[in-house]
Amino acid sequence: MGDEGVSGARADAFALVFMLAQELTRRADRELAHLGLSTRQWLLLAVLNRGFGGRPTRLGEAAAAYGTSRQNVKQIALQLESRGYLEITPDPDDARAVLLNVTPKVAVFDAPAERRRQGRFLHDILSGLSEWDVQRLEELLRAWRGALVSESEPPN
Repeated sequence: MGDEGVSGARADAFALVFMLAQELTRRADRELAHLGLSTRQWLLLAVLNRGFGGRPTRLGEAAAAYGTSRQNVKQIALQLESRGYLEITPDPDDARAVLLNVTPKVAVFDAPAERRRQGRFLHDILSGLSEWDVQRLEELLRAWRGALVSESEPPN
């Protein structure tokens, strides 16, 4: 692991990531309330709709892409199913597996008014950063996540 000491900058950056995550979750939950969704639910829909192209996706695949356990994704999927955003069906190719299927209700995210709302929200939360900063931030976050995911065990 290298040097056993913790530098002030690393500790501060680590703490700031968690504080930022809490603030982003709070704001995004407030932004999504009109759709009856939480940030966690929205993220699962985004993973299924954007990451898998809206095709029926096995629970295990969705959990790996979401970065959490199958049990956690199942709980979120059940909430989304009760709100009409998702259907959970048996996998015809594997009796032990289930498929997560987004419903036409997810089209609400592509409605012009909703896209404008999303654009304003993203502009507001990233307003202190230039376009270059945002692009660099995305690169850094992807690299950091890639390094963390490649060295960790898969979630249960």
